Amino acid sequence: MTVAATAAVAVVLTAVGVVLVATYAHGERSTLDNSIRRRAERLRPPPPQLLLPPPPGIGLDRALSAESGSFVRVLRGPELVAALGDVPAGSFPAPRRLGFATVDAAGGHWRTYTRVLPVAPGVRVQLAVDLGPLEHRIARVRRWTILLGACGVALTGLLAWLFGALALRPLAALRGGAERVSTTRDLSTRLPAAGGAEEVDALAASLNAMLARLERSVSETEAALEATRRFAADAGHELRTPLTAIRANLDALERNPALPEAERDRLLAEVASEQERLIALIEALQNLARGEAGGALPMEPVDMGELVEAAVQAARARHPDVSYSLQGSTARELVGWEHGLRLLVDNLLENAARHGRADGAVEVGLADRDGAVVLSVDDDGPGVPEFERERIFRRFTRGADARGAGAGLGLALTAQQASLHGGDVEVAESEGGGARFVVRLRGRTARGSIATG
Repeated sequence: MTVAATAAVAVVLTAVGVVLVATYAHGERSTLDNSIRRRAERLRPPPPQLLLPPPPGIGLDRALSAESGSFVRVLRGPELVAALGDVPAGSFPAPRRLGFATVDAAGGHWRTYTRVLPVAPGVRVQLAVDLGPLEHRIARVRRWTILLGACGVALTGLLAWLFGALALRPLAALRGGAERVSTTRDLSTRLPAAGGAEEVDALAASLNAMLARLERSVSETEAALEATRRFAADAGHELRTPLTAIRANLDALERNPALPEAERDRLLAEVASEQERLIALIEALQNLARGEAGGALPMEPVDMGELVEAAVQAARARHPDVSYSLQGSTARELVGWEHGLRLLVDNLLENAARHGRADGAVEVGLADRDGAVVLSVDDDGPGVPEFERERIFRRFTRGADARGAGAGLGLALTAQQASLHGGDVEVAESEGGGARFVVRLRGRTARGSIATG
């Protein structure tokens, strides 16, 4: 900015200086020419001794003297008749035409004016003035103009640097912030976006928006990578046991082709059971991995009333001996991942059926409290001891009195999906003495309300 401003001012001052000097020089020359013409026109008759014989009507300026910087010459044709004044040493060329002319002679420049005297045909009078003083004044004006212009350019550069530094101080702050982000790779850093010029604040706001998008993108990418790493680690750890069991049963069948049919059917049933366990485990791990990459999940309005009713109907079909009751299922919309919300409800219903009484009852409630969707699932089983109520939401963790098959991922999925949808889950004791799971979903609610029944 300083260089640009200084260059612009230098161009302007140069143009102004050229015009100023040219105008001054033109005015000085015009003034000199007018003075020379007036002096030439008022020449008086010369003394007789200067012109022998003197042409009638010819006059010379009596004010001319040596070292006056001007002289008068009288010429008859090419012949010099008389000269008076500060005549330069050496030859001075005869005028080639009437009127004004600039002559180089005697080591200097002269301005001449030549006229014919009407009373003396063939006689010309030439008045010459030394241009040295005029050229000296013009040169002095030129020097002062250059000096003042140079000072003006230097002063402009200094002021441009000072004011530019003040004006660009917000940009320097932005640059410092950008360097900190580049050095630390901390995308949560935000640049100052207030207190500067409007354009600088707009730039800072745009950069902050870009950093926010990059931060979200990097967070989602890191979450996806972490989910992939955990999926691989969990899969490698948890799949080893069922795969080993399947391989052992298949080896037994291969080594003993004459096994009794009942024993063979038992081994095949175990293989099929382990296969189902593998499929369920892989699906659970995949769902956990997808939940950990929550930023990339499709979020849309979900009718929680319909979703819970559908989950209860499916649970009744899977466990016909269990009595499911549902209260407060009036439509309620929640913006979230529908598949994850269905996993949450299905896991709680499945957990209640597995750990409650074989022919027991499960009560499901759906309500709206303090702006949150509240889902409760009560069973009549032995419940969860207080010292295990936090531990059972960890991965691959099952309660000491857990019954039935399972990998210990269902409640981990439930807790993950509750957190993903801005809520939490807790377990307490139900009125029937069993376990009571309560999920509160506080985030991203849409329109609608719940009427409890």
